[in-house]
Amino acid sequence: MTRFAIGDVTVSAIWEMEDTSFRMKSFFPLVTEEMLARERSWLTPTFHDPDTDQIKLSIHAWLIDTGRHKILVDTCVGNDKQRHARKQWSDLNTPFLERLRAADVEPEAIDYVCCTHLHADHVGWNTRLIDGRWVPTFPNAKYIFGRKEYDYWAEKYGSDPGSHHLAAYSDSVLPVVETGQVVLVDDGYELDGCLTFKPAPGHTPGHVAIWLHSNGRQCVFSGDIIHHPIQLTYPQLSCMGCEDPAQSVQTRSALLGGIADTETMLMTGHFLAPHAAHIQSEGESFRVRCSEC
Repeated sequence: MTRFAIGDVTVSAIWEMEDTSFRMKSFFPLVTEEMLARERSWLTPTFHDPDTDQIKLSIHAWLIDTGRHKILVDTCVGNDKQRHARKQWSDLNTPFLERLRAADVEPEAIDYVCCTHLHADHVGWNTRLIDGRWVPTFPNAKYIFGRKEYDYWAEKYGSDPGSHHLAAYSDSVLPVVETGQVVLVDDGYELDGCLTFKPAPGHTPGHVAIWLHSNGRQCVFSGDIIHHPIQLTYPQLSCMGCEDPAQSVQTRSALLGGIADTETMLMTGHFLAPHAAHIQSEGESFRVRCSEC
């Protein structure tokens, strides 16, 4: 288990799976052969297989223990979900909850679930399948969703039967809405005296970055602002799933520029273990300051 101390707060990564279903050139439509050749020394083989063009992404949640509350950020894909457009996300049977328990946390002990956005790989463990029904995995938690993000998907719901994200809205968002556990919040919302939700649009219109501050230290949970280390070197690369690629570039560049050369840790949604890093500027690009990921 990967664990960090941010001031007086403990942050742990709860790993679900490694996703190898994407190809570099389709996932990043603007990537070029010249870029890949230039970065091959560190990309290959850990982050990119040039023979298959396959990239490796991690899917994990972040567990935050503030000493007052236990908070889960982004809940991965989930078990037993049908994601027809994403075969590697369908019918999973991972020991995610056992890994949570290995961190000495039972599902009933989670006080808050926070989602940076409502894509299928960030909401899946919001619910689990019990006796043929999707029920909240964390029965005592409040589920914190950004209002802009929720309204966006609520309006789209039913518009595309083949969408894996709308399937996730149906089985991983609506069931917790129906139990009254959802709290919709606006940009700038603060939770437990140490978390702040700040707008980070581009990947989705209502995407947020969640900032943690404690005892003079801070980190940021970046969700899908950034997916892969090649975007540190080339922040202009937005992924195929970004709904506004140009805005995504602006958001990513601003976030990386703001935390580079500081002690603020970037807690990513999809980097391989240890999933988090300090960032250093390198001209107009960025890199991991140490060999942390």
